[in-house]
Amino acid sequence: MDEDKKAHGLRKAAAEAMFKDVLKGGRADSKKPEDFNAMDLSKGVKVELEHTNSRHIATEIAMDHLTESPRYYDDLKKMEAKE
Repeated sequence: MDEDKKAHGLRKAAAEAMFKDVLKGGRADSKKPEDFNAMDLSKGVKVELEHTNSRHIATEIAMDHLTESPRYYDDLKKMEAKE
């Protein structure tokens, strides 16, 4: 196995092990950040950090929104542009 792929796999496994769902009852309770498109999740975290100082909480909220609608943050941007 290529060393870069092996290192990536180890980092991914560590990230999955460290992610704990602290906001119970959300639509993404059974999911992990790796289950989402990285660019969409990044957009979502950036938006949600306007409402919290916790990157973890922002990630969970973004995951909940993206579970509801994979285009949530693209649609939000379009809606805000119309205002």
